[in-house]
Amino acid sequence: MKTRLSRAREFLKGLDAILLYSRANISYVSGYTGSDAILVFTDTHACLFVDSRNTLQAKQEASTEVFEISKRWEEIYEHLDGLGVKTLGIESNVIDVDSFIQIKDLFKGIEITPLGKQLVYMRAIKDSHEIALMKKAALIAEEALSRVLMAGIVGRREQDVAFDMECEMKRLGAGAVSFELIVASGDRSAMPHGTATDKIIQTGEPVVIDFGAVYNGYCSDQTVTIHTGKAGDDFTEVYNHVLKAQSLAVKELASGMKASYIDKCARAYLESAGLGKYFGHGLGHGVGMEVHEMPTLSPRSDDTLDEAMVVTVEPGVYLPGKFGIRLEDTFMITDNSCQRITNIAKEAIQVIN
Repeated sequence: MKTRLSRAREFLKGLDAILLYSRANISYVSGYTGSDAILVFTDTHACLFVDSRNTLQAKQEASTEVFEISKRWEEIYEHLDGLGVKTLGIESNVIDVDSFIQIKDLFKGIEITPLGKQLVYMRAIKDSHEIALMKKAALIAEEALSRVLMAGIVGRREQDVAFDMECEMKRLGAGAVSFELIVASGDRSAMPHGTATDKIIQTGEPVVIDFGAVYNGYCSDQTVTIHTGKAGDDFTEVYNHVLKAQSLAVKELASGMKASYIDKCARAYLESAGLGKYFGHGLGHGVGMEVHEMPTLSPRSDDTLDEAMVVTVEPGVYLPGKFGIRLEDTFMITDNSCQRITNIAKEAIQVIN
C-alpha cells in the first residue's frame, strides 16, 4: 500500500492535498474495501474518514489513519484546516453534485481543483499481485462458463444461463460478477449490450456470452460467441473476419503504442471486409478493480499504452435481424508485446448442442 500511496502522491503536482471519493480508488490507496468512506492525503499525511458503521472494518484493513466522523464534510474540513490545506484536488468525475456544493460552501479558504481527467489513470499500471488476482478471476469465470455449457443451454432462458453462471462463479470463489452478464441468442446477439432476457435459446443459433468474475476485488472480462448447431457459411465468414481483426490488433499491443492505432488495426480490417459500419463501439478498455478503467482503445482515445497496463481487445460485428459476433480477451501490456490473461481459445467456432 505504501507504493500505491506514493503513486497517488504523484498527482498532487503542487496541490496541498487530494480528496478521494470513489470506492475503487480509496480501496486501491488504503486497502479499505468497505463503503461510505473519504480518503484525504497530502505529501506526508493520509487519513481515512468513516462513520460508526465502518470503523472496525476500516481499522482492520486500512494502512492509513482512520477517523470516525458523524458530520462528514464539516469534520473533514476541520481536519484539512488543521493541516493548513489551501489547495485541494477532488475526483470531479465521480463526486455527486450535492456533495460538491456542500464542499464549495463549507471549505472556506480552500481552493478546489477538479482532477477527474488525471486521477482516472492512477490505477492504470498494475503490479504483479494485481495481475495474479485478475488471472485467478479469469480462471474462475472460465470454469463457471464451462460447467454451464456442459450442462446444456438449448431450451433454457438466457437469464437462467446467466444466473447459473453467476452461481458457479461464486461457488468457485468469486465475490461477485464483474458486470451484469450478457447472454444474447439468435437475432438478439446483434445487440452489443444484449443483457439476458426470458428468451429461450434455440437449436441452430448463435449465442454471445460476455462474462466476468470479481476475485479479491479484481475483475475479469471476456466474451465468447458460440453456436447451438451447424454454423452457416455467412456466420462462419463473419466470425473469421472478427477473429482476424482481433489478432491483428493483438499483434500490435506493446508499450508505447497509441491506443487509437490499436483500434485502427482492427477497424481498418473490418472496413476492408465490408463490415466496418457494423462495428460501432471502441475496441477495448482497461480492466482492474473496475471492469472499465483507463486506458481506452477507441478512435478518439489520446492514451498511450504502457508496460503493465491491462486492456481488453473486443472487436464485434452486429448485423441487425441476423446475428452478432464479439470476441474479447484481456491482455497485459509488456515492453514489446503483451501477455494474455484470459484463456479460452476462439480460433474455432464452439458448437454447443
